[in-house]
Amino acid sequence: MPQYVPILKSKAGEYWAWKQASQAVVSGSRPIFEVIPKNGPGQDLNMFVNGVVPGWPQVAVLTVDSGYLDQTQAIAGTSDHAVLWTARALIGRGVAAKPVMRLTDDPLVLAEVAAASALHGQGACLRLGSPDSDPDVDEAASLWPEIFQVTNLPPAEVDLLIDFWVVQSQRDVSRAATVASQILQWAYQNGPWRSVTVASGAFPESISSLQPSGTTPVHRYDADFFDSVVADCPPVIPDFGDYGIWHPGIPADLPYRPLPNLRYTYEREWQVYRERRLLPGNESFYTLCGRVVSSGHWPSTGANYSAGDAEIHRCSQRIPGPGAATQWLRWGASHHFAHIVERLTTLGVP
Repeated sequence: MPQYVPILKSKAGEYWAWKQASQAVVSGSRPIFEVIPKNGPGQDLNMFVNGVVPGWPQVAVLTVDSGYLDQTQAIAGTSDHAVLWTARALIGRGVAAKPVMRLTDDPLVLAEVAAASALHGQGACLRLGSPDSDPDVDEAASLWPEIFQVTNLPPAEVDLLIDFWVVQSQRDVSRAATVASQILQWAYQNGPWRSVTVASGAFPESISSLQPSGTTPVHRYDADFFDSVVADCPPVIPDFGDYGIWHPGIPADLPYRPLPNLRYTYEREWQVYRERRLLPGNESFYTLCGRVVSSGHWPSTGANYSAGDAEIHRCSQRIPGPGAATQWLRWGASHHFAHIVERLTTLGVP
């Protein structure tokens, strides 16, 4: 069955959701954490390591993408740059990791990828595609031999990530599926790879335009896209990657005091619950959780489904406290991870 590859932005809610995941979710997933630029590479990487390490599951391998940072800038006080500095910091704290590389990376970055791979013994991840363009089979065919020459990493030691970023309509699905078919054919001819993943994201940038009180379904076109790729019977059956309950772009700061809300995954949709603030503080979130628990979206195992569902059930009982935006996201993400792994394991579809 396909594995689950969530691509995450290293937010507190994502750390919590992953670290609270069940053994079934951990064993069925390969998370990729992106380091988001904010205060400069040194501070950003320190913050990332300090956030991701405590409570990290020992059996899990951490895939780190520092590609949003300036990876050619030496980290203060060292001769290392982003990739190798991160690899040293993680191995020093007992976390097995592998770096992400791209076809257009600077030779310095690729050299550090090779060094990081040798340090951890976990290989690397090759990420195709960008926020501005789909993966390109001609570019892959042209540049992969150079990547192999610099890193000396054979495909068997590389996780291939074919990323389409935003897929939010049936037209997007059709376009992306055609390109994915070409890339998977190239992957087959140049493999076998350690793993191959097709990824995309379909969640909107903002939920502020959705109805302020009630439930709005948001279609999961990323799931449609994956199903379309697999239905084409490619020579390599990929794993499923997504961006969880977030838009693929770099996230904006959360709005001040948003309405109580929850992004709750159910089958082929996200059910976006929102509730007007009719009670003091965020206590209207209790009302929202009562609606979730009494809905057809609530799993048969109830609070035992995920750590997030346990919190939602607690809030439905009006047991303090109702949390805030960060907590609502972590609880929704926790449920999403469990739901996707369950569907991939039992149905073979996301």
